[in-house]
Amino acid sequence: MPEQAFRCPRCGKELRYDVGMGLFWCPDAECGTVLRRESVGHEATGGGFGPPRRQGVSDTEPPWTDDGEEWRPEKRRVGRRILVGLVMLATIAAVLMMTVSPLTWPRGPALSVSPTRVTFVDDSGTGVLPQAFAILNDDKGQLNWAVTTDVPWLTAEPAEGCLDEELQVVTLKADITGLTVGEHVGVCTVTAGEARNSPQLVGVTLRVEQTPEARAMRSLLGEGVEVFYGEQPPYVQGPTGVAIELVNNELAADASWKQLADFVTHDDTDESPYIQDLRMCGSFAEALHNNAEAAGIRCAWVSIDIAGQEIGHALNAFLTTDKGIAFVDCTGEDTSFVAVVGEGEGTCDYDKTAYVQVGQEYGLISLDRAESLAYSFYVEYSKGWAEYLADLEEFNALADEYNALVEGRTLIAGSAEARKAQRLYGVLQTRRVDLEMQQELLGPCRWDSIGVVEHVELYW
Repeated sequence: MPEQAFRCPRCGKELRYDVGMGLFWCPDAECGTVLRRESVGHEATGGGFGPPRRQGVSDTEPPWTDDGEEWRPEKRRVGRRILVGLVMLATIAAVLMMTVSPLTWPRGPALSVSPTRVTFVDDSGTGVLPQAFAILNDDKGQLNWAVTTDVPWLTAEPAEGCLDEELQVVTLKADITGLTVGEHVGVCTVTAGEARNSPQLVGVTLRVEQTPEARAMRSLLGEGVEVFYGEQPPYVQGPTGVAIELVNNELAADASWKQLADFVTHDDTDESPYIQDLRMCGSFAEALHNNAEAAGIRCAWVSIDIAGQEIGHALNAFLTTDKGIAFVDCTGEDTSFVAVVGEGEGTCDYDKTAYVQVGQEYGLISLDRAESLAYSFYVEYSKGWAEYLADLEEFNALADEYNALVEGRTLIAGSAEARKAQRLYGVLQTRRVDLEMQQELLGPCRWDSIGVVEHVELYW
C-alpha cells in the first residue's frame, strides 16, 4: 500500500492504520474515530485507495474515496476499553500485593529440623554411636518445642526446650538390647505449639546385624591376658615402695552397666589430683577397687604394659550383667591425658571408660559419652574427633578469609566482593551448625592415648 497520509474527518488529525484489524483510528482520545474501508461494488483502479473525506465535509454525508471506496465510522467500543482498563488495574494490584504483602504478614516462630533422617548401624552387637539432629527457628519469636519418639529403643535428649533465633542440638540414642537382627524403624516428632511448619518429623532407622548374645560368645580379651583370683598384685603405689593392697568383699556381685556407671559417677576417687611419685595411677585403681567392693560391686585391679615403655598403667575392670567386661580409668587430674576443646579448663570429669585390646592403642572416652564398651566403638569415636578437628580447622580458615574480606570495609551491594562475602557467610553458618552437633556428640574432652597395649593382668 502506498504511503499516504489520511486525516480524521472529525478532528483533522492524521489517522493511524492497524494492519491486523484493517482499521484506521484517530489518536485523539476525545475524538476516538475509527474508520473502515468497504467496497461499493466496483473495483478500485491502480494499487491504492483514496483518503477519507477531508476536513470540511459534512458528517451527514457519506465520505467517499476517490477510487470509489466508502469510509464509514466504526462504532466506539466503550465496553472493550473498560475491560482493558480493568485488566490493567488488576495486574497492577497483583504486582503490588506480591511486593508489599510479605512485609505485612505477622512475624512469628517457624520450626524446621535438620537432617530429617537418621540411621544407626550396629554391625558387631555392641551398641551404636549416638546421632543428632538440629532444631532451628527460621523466623522471629520464641519457639517452645518438644520431641517425642514412637519406639521404646529410641530416646531423645533433651526432650523439650525453648529457642529464640539459635539452634538446639538433640541427641538420639538407640538401645539394641533385646532387638532381633534386621531393620527397625522409628520416628521422632518435633512439635512447637502455634509455630509455623509444626510438627516436623525425623525418620530413624536402626540396622542390627549382630545381637549382644552373639557378641558375648566371642573372646573379649584374646592373647596376652592373664587373670588372677584372690591374689594381691605384685605392684607398688610408686617410688615410695608402698604395696598395692586390695580389700575384697565375698558378698560383692556383678552389677549392670547402669548400676556401675551410677556408682563410678558418685565415687570421688577421680577428684583427687594426680601427683607424680606420690599418688599415681596404681593408687587410684586401688581406691576405686576397694570402694566398689565395699559397695557390693565386684571389681578387678588391672595392670597393662605399654609397648616401648618401662612403666605401665593401672585401671579397673568390672564384669557387667548386660554388657560384658567394662574397663574404667579413674586416674585423677593429669593434664598429659586430656585436651579440652570448646570449653574452659576444669570442665572435664576424670571418670573415664577405658578400651583395652592387646595390640591396639589404649583408648579413653569420658564415662558419660561411652555408649558402648566395645573397642570398635572407641575406633569410631576417635574418627569422629579427627573429623571434628579437621572440620574445625577448615572453619577457622574460612572465618579468617571472611574477616579479612569484611573487616574495616564497606562492600558495595552486588559487587564481586560482596557476593563472595555473602557466600562465605552462608558456608560458615552451615559449618557452624555441623560443628556444634559434632561437639555435642563428642563432648568437650578428648583423651590422648598413652600407647599400644602389650600385656594385660587382671586381679579379682
